[in-house]
Amino acid sequence: MTNQISGTAITLNPDAVASLHDDGLVILHTRKGQMFTANRIGARIWRGIELQLPVEVIADEIGKEYRIAPATVREHAARFLAELGRHNLIERGPDHE
Repeated sequence: MTNQISGTAITLNPDAVASLHDDGLVILHTRKGQMFTANRIGARIWRGIELQLPVEVIADEIGKEYRIAPATVREHAARFLAELGRHNLIERGPDHE
């Protein structure tokens, strides 16, 4: 299983409504009626996707702030994104060259 996230366009599912809080994030999938939560780091990733920032940029900013190796942050971000995708909270587009 690869954790590569480079070049993949990621957008938020329009059926996913999020509420950002100091402690993290709450997401409601309106069509399914399911609720999900994430911590502050998950909220930062979600917000970065909202702002259409590349995932690498989001991960680099988190890594710098928390003094975590870039490879570690990218690996965890990829896992978080995979989980969001599994619950249809994000959509992945074609790879960009």
